[in-house]
Amino acid sequence: MQTLNTAYVNRSLTQGPIRSGPLTGLKFAVKDVFSVKNYVTGLGNPKWQAAHLPATRNAQVIDRLRAAGATLVGITISDEFMYSIKGSNVHYGDPLNVKYPSCFSGGSSSGSASAVAAGDVDFALGTDTGGSIRVPASYCGLYGFRPTHRADLLAGVAPLAESFDTVGILANRADVLEKVGRTLYPDSDPLNVRKIYYLKTNILASNEDDYLQTVTQIREHLQIPAGNVRAFSLPEKFGLEHLRKTFKNIQGYEAWQHYGKWVQHHPADLGADIAAHFRDAQKVQDDENLMRNFNLRQHFIEFMNDFLSDQALLVLPTTSSKAPKKDTDFSAVESIRQSTQQLTSLAGMAGIPQVAIPIPTGSISIIAKAHTDRALLKVAARLGGDFSLDNQE
Repeated sequence: MQTLNTAYVNRSLTQGPIRSGPLTGLKFAVKDVFSVKNYVTGLGNPKWQAAHLPATRNAQVIDRLRAAGATLVGITISDEFMYSIKGSNVHYGDPLNVKYPSCFSGGSSSGSASAVAAGDVDFALGTDTGGSIRVPASYCGLYGFRPTHRADLLAGVAPLAESFDTVGILANRADVLEKVGRTLYPDSDPLNVRKIYYLKTNILASNEDDYLQTVTQIREHLQIPAGNVRAFSLPEKFGLEHLRKTFKNIQGYEAWQHYGKWVQHHPADLGADIAAHFRDAQKVQDDENLMRNFNLRQHFIEFMNDFLSDQALLVLPTTSSKAPKKDTDFSAVESIRQSTQQLTSLAGMAGIPQVAIPIPTGSISIIAKAHTDRALLKVAARLGGDFSLDNQE
């Protein structure tokens, strides 16, 4: 039986704007991994929350938004320890997927996605390590942005894996996403789009026609010559499954460093899925191949930024499927999770920005080189404003 729960762990907490600015009149919520003054950050786990003290100050990004005129109106559910892309929490329930009520909302920024989709707030903050903004954006029919990986926005944000952690945005409208992005992220490098690449992979074989049609629509609306749209296949050493496993190992190593000791002392206080993830994380602590994983990641960062330069976009489906139903067989859900993680590992491993855009057949993403955040959001706003991508089912 499905569980339809609130998006929030605390809906009554509010903080008004510090001053008026470009975000005046906009309301936002934050995932329960951001420090909020006088509130105990819970990381999706009541036992963790009970063992910690209230924050003495807000996360930096919250006050940056308030200084631009926005109002904080609630704290949303996170999948436990941010270690899932499912959208389910054994302690708080499953935040409602407003668009597809019988389906998961996607995690770990599940509550933030639910609050935005319900129209409670204009936008919400979440974190994205391995897809935790992009997956719920796809599953709930939202815009979602994972920025360039950088440490300076993470002050006051609970870590999962610092090699990949980012502060991202979920919104119902592309113009709101861009406006918030201009406030949060530093001025970016220019993005003069002259080429579009699309991914060649068996993962997308079942919906390849829809995918290629969407690529064509994006090309037309960005006025890119047809000859400048090209298929992209990763070199063998960067195969999608290899990237996924490499990402998983680095993420697991870093997650265990942060939470392993606590997990060992609270084995009964975790959901089964999250406990399984931490068991996997423990196994890689002494993996002799770990340094090779870090080296491969660095080579992949260099490869992707060189490949995309300042002239190209990579367009690909955000997830491998629409949101799975809650009564879907476990093995089928696991297969969906792994194929989706292959797609999310591209931007995640490379540390580059990605915007998820809702379309009638699901969600499409545009990816660019590092430090083009504002420019990429501007492209997404153009597509969302001028293009029928906004016309949902």
